[in-house]
Amino acid sequence: MIGPLRSLFGRLFTAHPREVGESYVQHLGQAWTFGFRLLRLTGAAFVHGATPGLCKTTVSDGIREMAGELGGRAEEARDGLMRDSGVWDPGL
Repeated sequence: MIGPLRSLFGRLFTAHPREVGESYVQHLGQAWTFGFRLLRLTGAAFVHGATPGLCKTTVSDGIREMAGELGGRAEEARDGLMRDSGVWDPGL
């Protein structure tokens, strides 16, 4: 029973952080940082909805910035998985 639990624990808590080159705690910090930024952008969207003259580009600018940051992280994870599985092709 220990083996399956260890495997489940690894899939849930350590596999993905390792894919992006982080420890669990580092990944937690990064995810929470993005989460708090999204909360701030959510507030700005509500303010803008109620008062269109405020926060005109705050949300779109913030989402573009975050998308660039997250896109790079996703590409690194994908490339690492492909390399580790032996199907790495830099031309993909």
